[in-house]
Amino acid sequence: MRKRILLWLIAALIFSPGRKLLAQRNWLAGSTTETALASGLAHIESWRKTEKENIRQLLGRLPDTVRQTLISRSEKDLDYAWPNLPATVFLQFGQNGNRTNYQNMREARRRVLNELVIGELLERKGRFIPQIVNGVWAICEESTWAYPAHLSLQKKYSPLPYPGEDIIDLGAATTSSQLAWIWFLLKDTLAAVSPVIPGRIVYELERRIVTPYLGRDDFWWMGLHGQSVNNWNPWVNGNVLLSALLVEKEDARLTATVYKTMQSVDKFINQYPEDGGCDEGPSYWTMAGGALIRYLQWLDDATAGKVRITDRPLIGNMGRYIYKLNIGGNAFVDFADAHPETTPDITAVFTFGQACRDEDLKSFAAYFASQDGSAAGQFSHMQGNLDRFISYLQIFPEIQQATPRQPLPKTAWLPDLQVLTVRRQAGSAEGLFLAAKGGTNDESHNHNDVGNFIIYADGKPAVIDIGVGTYTRQTFSKDRYKIFTMQSAWHNLPTINGVMQRQGKDFRARNVHFSEGRSKTALSMDISGAYPEAAGVDSWIRSLTFGGDRITLREKYALKEYKQPFTLSLITPLQATVKGSDIILKSEDNSYGLKIRYDPRQFEVKIEDRKLDDPSLIHAWGSSLRRLLLISRKHDLKGGYSLVFEKG
Repeated sequence: MRKRILLWLIAALIFSPGRKLLAQRNWLAGSTTETALASGLAHIESWRKTEKENIRQLLGRLPDTVRQTLISRSEKDLDYAWPNLPATVFLQFGQNGNRTNYQNMREARRRVLNELVIGELLERKGRFIPQIVNGVWAICEESTWAYPAHLSLQKKYSPLPYPGEDIIDLGAATTSSQLAWIWFLLKDTLAAVSPVIPGRIVYELERRIVTPYLGRDDFWWMGLHGQSVNNWNPWVNGNVLLSALLVEKEDARLTATVYKTMQSVDKFINQYPEDGGCDEGPSYWTMAGGALIRYLQWLDDATAGKVRITDRPLIGNMGRYIYKLNIGGNAFVDFADAHPETTPDITAVFTFGQACRDEDLKSFAAYFASQDGSAAGQFSHMQGNLDRFISYLQIFPEIQQATPRQPLPKTAWLPDLQVLTVRRQAGSAEGLFLAAKGGTNDESHNHNDVGNFIIYADGKPAVIDIGVGTYTRQTFSKDRYKIFTMQSAWHNLPTINGVMQRQGKDFRARNVHFSEGRSKTALSMDISGAYPEAAGVDSWIRSLTFGGDRITLREKYALKEYKQPFTLSLITPLQATVKGSDIILKSEDNSYGLKIRYDPRQFEVKIEDRKLDDPSLIHAWGSSLRRLLLISRKHDLKGGYSLVFEKG
């Protein structure tokens, strides 16, 4: 009986709602003990000395033009007036859901402080020290380093932070590594002004980060009680690890902190599928897989290679995911909470290439690094982020030697994530590009989009996923799916009997099949499982076939009942007109387009214009989008249709 109860409890834990644990790999904490780890960290002071000296040497080797450009920018901050962070602005998230106003103000403090520190590191004349002291002091005086939107991490929610309860979120973790770098690189200079200043940094790191990190195991992002975790896990743990490696003086506490990060990061790695797919989308890859590789590299370096797992195939797959989802240039497949254009963290991409011995990843990183003409140009984009600046500085000598190139594989199929990308020709954005997905409606940063697809022509958007708008309180609330960008009717999907897809782990694609031949690539699935009972659908087989110069969508359906015509949505940023049996999509400058062939006997076509008022969506798509509504003329319980997409 005891054994049966134990097995039941284990099964309940593994298969409980929302849990995404796929394997008990435990590659980090399972590879050593805390006692053995202490031996690996015994030479931390030597590592710190070497790290500091390497950074100083690399700073000295920067091209003079880069040095002067960065110092000139820092000079503009010499008279900077550090902004207040009023409680009334902090309260806006609790009052009306606005999280942007406060975050912008606090980030301005951190950006300017980073610029000043970089100026001082390059010049070493002390000109920037008074303002650096002001910036450090201002941040140390903040009531919380956490974002207003994350105060649910408090033991009891309040729209203002409770005094004496320090929580660790994305904002606190990033602030931690920023101040740790400043202490590590400038502590003697700051102590010359007053020893209280570097001491204050250590004090704040102790009370805001170390104490709650070691004292609590109930932060959901730790995953230590079986919670599903996402990008928060490697991002927060990576910043905590870095802060401990740079600052912590007590050997026992250093070991305890590092080992606990290993236990926690194992939870992130355990839930990852073998194909390395990031269900949060390419825009979050920098904070997910990208954060993980930087964590692993710090751990490897500080333990002199005693904790190293980058030879595992999964780790390489997590890195390669980012170029498999690249359409061309800065355009990426924007499933989930993603944006249509992004620049992945160059250092993370290159570090994956180094650690996993993948030249494609190195070349991919070099491509983005050279977008301003040379790899040196990237330093100006990173001046507002000290951690990114130093990390890029450390790979700069090698990335200059890499050949800039986007891999652009012809076909990439991620069987666990159930995402396909395919293009006309490997290594080129010319011609048609298709991305499609199966999956579930229980993904991290989920949209109700099982079966969705996008089409680009010559590297430009034609049939699109809108992506995500500006985050507000609603975005991560019970009302998330009232936001139109999260709804299946605003993806390239059918609305069946007037019913859209539903969110949750039970709503998923079934019978997913991928095939690739010499001339055709195909993906098919039954998406009926993504709809609730109210949709009255038995099966809805969606098949997408890529034939190089054309893409064919075929659907075959069986309904339990007919209530009203089904409607297929197709979203486009292009101008749309209907001519006979063709829907013609054209860019405003008429430089590219797409032709969609349909059967007018099967569909009535309506074109809706959707005005955009969200700043993020306007930045991505302009002032409006079009939704093509193909409304079925048939009332049959069983049927099917096809659409053909060609460059127009």
